[in-house]
Amino acid sequence: MGAMEDEVRLIREDLDEVVELDGPCELLRGRLDGTPVVLAKCGIGKVNAALAASAMVQAGATSIVFTGVAGAVAPGLGIGDVVVGDKFRQHDADDTAFGNPIGIIPGEPAFWEPDPDLSTKVLGALQALEGPRGHHVVAGTIVSGDQFIAQAEKVAWLRTTFDASAVEMEGAALAQAASHLGVPFAVVRILSDSADGDATSDFPAFLNDAARRGRDLAHALAQA
Repeated sequence: MGAMEDEVRLIREDLDEVVELDGPCELLRGRLDGTPVVLAKCGIGKVNAALAASAMVQAGATSIVFTGVAGAVAPGLGIGDVVVGDKFRQHDADDTAFGNPIGIIPGEPAFWEPDPDLSTKVLGALQALEGPRGHHVVAGTIVSGDQFIAQAEKVAWLRTTFDASAVEMEGAALAQAASHLGVPFAVVRILSDSADGDATSDFPAFLNDAARRGRDLAHALAQA
């Protein structure tokens, strides 16, 4: 799964035996290196990610890997580094008026965790791919919200409030939906910007590189 055209385009081009499926988003069934896969372009935002997760499961997906870009939050991480989510939280969930901590949806856990076996597999594939390229590959907390973050002050708040490594707009919603659906999931985020005042210029410039690296990961997982 990816949110934007640039995040799925190259993977789509490499699919064989492609069948277009009905659903709430672009949904394809095909084969990648001989492995049956379902590919979804969910669209931007939390609701779209949740809808796509349900559609993928209905289409036969037995696990979901999200690849895409994100803003760097943790110190020491920069453009080109990779975060594999080990915890997911929704930074724009705010029920503090009723005494609940920021980022928690009533009735839901404080955070969601991915499938450990799938995450280990993804992390290993990324370390093999990205190590020679000189990029950091780390496991860390990914925070999501229906906001494109482009303020240093907001980044500092996300860091201190959630101990976040990366910020984006879909991962925690996929985590919530996949947990309810009972499907293993993992989220991979290639850092395209620092979520600060330069984010709106850094983000589009990096998309093509991120797309190539997302395709490489998809092939590595399909061949595993």
